Amino acid sequence: RLPVRVSVSALKSLVDCPYRFFARHVLRLNELDDVAETMEKQDYGLLVHRSLERFHAAHPVVSEMSEDDALAALTRIVEDVFAAAEADNWLALGWRLRWQSRLAGYLDWQRRREADGWRWQAAEAPAARRFSLPDGGEVELHGRIDRIDRMNGAPAALGLLDYKTMKRGDLRRLLADDIQLPAYALMCEEAVQAAYVA
Repeated sequence: RLPVRVSVSALKSLVDCPYRFFARHVLRLNELDDVAETMEKQDYGLLVHRSLERFHAAHPVVSEMSEDDALAALTRIVEDVFAAAEADNWLALGWRLRWQSRLAGYLDWQRRREADGWRWQAAEAPAARRFSLPDGGEVELHGRIDRIDRMNGAPAALGLLDYKTMKRGDLRRLLADDIQLPAYALMCEEAVQAAYVA
């Protein structure tokens, strides 16, 4: 009954609580989904991810755009991505405004990253790697990497980035027990960098 494929999030649940992992991923006992009446922070994170994915797919090198053009393009995409959520729940407007207040800072960070030689390559990239088990079996670790950048002029040097919609201080407290980025780096042999973007 042991799973032959384990996601990075399932691996994290194994580290956090082996019993929960056993119940959910071996016995396949899942919790019932609640009907959400409000927009949750997780929903906000998904919309932020989606807006950045669409923006970078359309504009892979931000430093080639003027600051005003980049901000206007990202703002339009954010408004478009959040539109359906706002139609369902007016509280999504507050989440969108929160994200929009950070767009200029994000674009400044992106320009600095590009000045260091990094170029956006992909978003929501699937990754997987097989591992041999002591009993002769195999297990595959798999997941989706939020963002992959490539070092300009170094085709075998990748940077793995994971977006987090939390404060840096909260993120720092999680790092001691974090397995997400190390797992992604383990699956991607060309990775020379793995980092969170808070």
